[in-house]
Amino acid sequence: MTVLTIAVSGCTPLTSDTQDLITQSSENSQVLRTLSTQSDSGYSVAYSPKISQVNSPIGATLASADAKSVKVWNPNTGKLLRILSGQAWTVSFSPDGQILASGSQDGSLNLWDISSGKLIRTFKHSEPVINVVFSPDGQTLASGLDLGSSIRLWNWCTGEIIRINDDPNAFKMGFSNFKSQPTVFSPDGQTLFATSDSGSVIQSWNVKTGKRTGSFDAKSSIYAVAISPVGNTLATGIRDNAIKLWNVSNGQLIHTLTGQKGEVRAVAFSPNGQQIASGSQDGTVHLWNVSTGKVISIFTAHKGQVWSVAFNPDGKTLASAGQDGAIKIWRVYPQ
Repeated sequence: MTVLTIAVSGCTPLTSDTQDLITQSSENSQVLRTLSTQSDSGYSVAYSPKISQVNSPIGATLASADAKSVKVWNPNTGKLLRILSGQAWTVSFSPDGQILASGSQDGSLNLWDISSGKLIRTFKHSEPVINVVFSPDGQTLASGLDLGSSIRLWNWCTGEIIRINDDPNAFKMGFSNFKSQPTVFSPDGQTLFATSDSGSVIQSWNVKTGKRTGSFDAKSSIYAVAISPVGNTLATGIRDNAIKLWNVSNGQLIHTLTGQKGEVRAVAFSPNGQQIASGSQDGTVHLWNVSTGKVISIFTAHKGQVWSVAFNPDGKTLASAGQDGAIKIWRVYPQ
């Protein structure tokens, strides 16, 4: 495993051929706009955090990963702001909104300066990087790999793999018991949740010691995971066309949300934690009430699988990415 530090621009100039294609919806539709990635598949979407909006005239920006490149958008207008070089499976913003991480098929984990578009650093892996997430304090970056390889925890500022106190080999292996994805940090950053080797169990781990602290058995392959903003509820999207909600403190199952007609490939909590969005193999996005487990809205979203969903920090819109290469922005109503 090697770490490369690169100080070159990662931007591609915008031309008439690479400008976004925006479809405005009718006034009565919940779809605000459709963004064309000009790619055959959109894999991941992420909004920049709320804190980054302080000095931004457009508010939160939206990043997307597709089969051709990483793109940065103004979600309010649908304008394509920047194209970053290289195919990517996944994107994630740092908590301060200044850095964008993207993971690629070739094993590269790239860190981009979002204001300039310059490539700051590249971490190289032996397998495709299909999941990446920052810790809440922004100091640690977790990368999940394809083919069941170990998760790596990085100090992205120094480029070093973080040593786990109770495991002398951790600086070489990362968390060896983790499967590839999905992965999420608890809001306080003390716990990491990730699938076990079986792929049907989410295990929780103390980040400092590497010791397992809990287990959540979905009894079906887990494709997506999310944690509520206050950290009390864990959501898992599973192969059996459902979402399971768990009590984090005691590991008990709270609700099983059913109604989608395909595998659930994406889940995300609203900023207030009262709603959860799910994207499915059936091409729909469902919006659920967390307390009751009842469906609120169903969006006929994409022609093909929905790979990713993400809420705007203001809670008023939701973005989805699909197998059809489209990014859709939906109007939602906070409860």
